[in-house]
Amino acid sequence: MLPAVPARPRATRPRAALRARVSTPAAWLAGALVCLPGAATASVLDLFGYGARGVSLAGAAATTAEGHAAVYYNPAGLGFERHRTFSLGYQHAVFALELDGTAADVRDAPATLIGMGIPLPLGGFMAERLALGAAFVIPFGSVLLAEVPRPGEASFVLLQSRAQTVSLQLGGGLRLTDALSVGAGFIALAELGGSIQVAPNETGRIGSTVHDELLADYAPTAGVLLRPAPGVAFAVVYRGESKATFDLPLDANLGETFPLPVPPLAISGVAQYDPRQVAFEVSGTVPGAPVRVAGGATWKQWSRFPNPIVYTATRPEDAPQPPPGFGDTWVLRTGAEGTLPVGAVTLSPRVGYAREGSPAPPQTGFHGYVDNDRHIVGLGLGLAWETLRLDLGGQWHHLSPRDFERVDGTRRRHDGEIFAWGAELGVHL
Repeated sequence: MLPAVPARPRATRPRAALRARVSTPAAWLAGALVCLPGAATASVLDLFGYGARGVSLAGAAATTAEGHAAVYYNPAGLGFERHRTFSLGYQHAVFALELDGTAADVRDAPATLIGMGIPLPLGGFMAERLALGAAFVIPFGSVLLAEVPRPGEASFVLLQSRAQTVSLQLGGGLRLTDALSVGAGFIALAELGGSIQVAPNETGRIGSTVHDELLADYAPTAGVLLRPAPGVAFAVVYRGESKATFDLPLDANLGETFPLPVPPLAISGVAQYDPRQVAFEVSGTVPGAPVRVAGGATWKQWSRFPNPIVYTATRPEDAPQPPPGFGDTWVLRTGAEGTLPVGAVTLSPRVGYAREGSPAPPQTGFHGYVDNDRHIVGLGLGLAWETLRLDLGGQWHHLSPRDFERVDGTRRRHDGEIFAWGAELGVHL
């Protein structure tokens, strides 16, 4: 694990997360605490993918990703890399979500993308067989950001603040034969730890001392890429579960002004969660046409999704918080990319589609983890001129309307749209 780095992440909007579960002085302290920084619920990578090309293909890039993009989509692709690559990009997402006819308050998600791929200059048998890559997603104005709802409050828990966390990806690929390559790496996401002490200061006024630190949570990645014939490729990719937690214990001593005993409290839970997943993909060129088509499926183990916030101060008579009850899902993807020379410039129009079913059951009981099936359409264009490349891409996520009746007789309906777009400028040397 990386060394802890003191940090002051961007504060989130207040949420009275535990007020209903603690005594009066504890509620006051907990209410103050949740105004402090938290962390995002899941990552921009799992929501949109990485880079403008992958975004426009709706993620159908495990068999064709090159350079830094291969670090996420399939690190085995680095084994076929022959050029040094560097890219700088920008990505922006807008969430237009509705819950019971009211617009959900979800902020935009702008981010900077930085990537590089480096073939290692080895000789002998290892010549042109091994390459390393790195890719970064850096949100504007925040290291990590959370808006954790109080238990039972309705919230788009898998979408809200997903794209507001820094992620670091490193990987390497080794070409074993002219047709087979393997790769491995990791995705590092930020998590927050520390402590809060509340006590009177030298003037007798109650103040707080906050210690927080950013740590890294690592998820392994691995992939295999097989190219048995020209224009044909098969890929299998594994990504481990990424679960970044937040844990902020609170120790309060209100002094003689408020001589009330306050038990130790803690605000803890899961700051960010990407499920374990396995992706399969096959691609091939269309006979007689400069078009490559890819299709695949990704299994996601959402059944291990934990509650975003943990009960840490409850009364003996309080019932335990029930588990989310999420289920595993399959994501189906397809994408197509053409090649069109226009003078000295090569154009690459792209289109993609994915369907991602919701892992959340109807929220008829205690929880309010609203979520929808999503239809994802990608569209983009690549331009290559000598060593320069410019990629433009966008995604439209349509949330299929969902409505159900809760056990108390009230009805709930939620739907919406998500729009994401980006641009990436790179060099191949």
